[in-house]
Amino acid sequence: MNRTTICRKDLMNTLNNNIFKKIFSALELPMNSDETLNMEMLSKLIEYELSIGVEGFYCMGSSGEALLLSLEERKNALEQILKIVDKRVPVIAHVGTVRTEDAICLARHAAAAGADAISMIPPYYYKFNMDEIITYYENIIQAVPEIGVIVYNIPQFTGIEFNKDNAGRLLSNKRVIGVKHTSNNLYALERMRSAYPDKVFFNGFDEQFTGALAMGAEATIGTTVNVFAPLFIKARDLFYSGKVSEALKIQSEINYCVEEMCKVGIFSAVKYILTKRGIVSGNCRRPFHPLSSEECLQIDKLICQYDSYFQKLQ
Repeated sequence: MNRTTICRKDLMNTLNNNIFKKIFSALELPMNSDETLNMEMLSKLIEYELSIGVEGFYCMGSSGEALLLSLEERKNALEQILKIVDKRVPVIAHVGTVRTEDAICLARHAAAAGADAISMIPPYYYKFNMDEIITYYENIIQAVPEIGVIVYNIPQFTGIEFNKDNAGRLLSNKRVIGVKHTSNNLYALERMRSAYPDKVFFNGFDEQFTGALAMGAEATIGTTVNVFAPLFIKARDLFYSGKVSEALKIQSEINYCVEEMCKVGIFSAVKYILTKRGIVSGNCRRPFHPLSSEECLQIDKLICQYDSYFQKLQ
């Protein structure tokens, strides 16, 4: 292989990675009253989110209640999502779970079904050492080499904080597209971005979106993007236009929404807002509790405030 061929391959990888530099919804899954997946509402949800500007979908992650679903449910949901999206925007399938063979099974399915990339949290519960964790990712990459991987950094749930040093072996791997950085440590984000500029870094906390852009993130994957995508689009456009102070004002509105929703449970709040917008989404699976009548009233107030604010914004 000559140098020209190598350069062309590197260029191809860069072009492919550019499809991920977007605003992704961390897609929630509508449920029926018996906790089965509501596929009819899933279709309606995806069309709604595309209509408000969502540029891609991250499926079966925390917001999609992945670890409360069976492997078959995760496969069936992904197949339906890919069918509905029909290549209009990129779809990332989260396939992480504690058992390596289960993750490989989900990864193979995602690749065969036509997902644009896969993503994995590190193996959890047992206190695996870093070599075991990196090997977990490498085993999946080796088993399913035909699809790119996004490392999911979410230390508050997994107890593992990836950074430039301990993730270097992964970030040096050609099959790794980048990192979903759901961590408050923006210093670690910037250091990884500086060391691996060819990778894509996704902000994972909605409440620090604009700050993450300043520290090197080029995309976001967010729970509240399901319902407030226009705010993220506006903040990004202002930031890239050099209107940082105006972008921060939009970020403040995002943060207000996040703050109010976290008071009742962010995933349940999103489902309630979707239901109020005509996409009946049910409750999160047990052991999550459904919202109380008082909590619903709190979110009703937030919906009114957001709608009023967004009308002024337009």
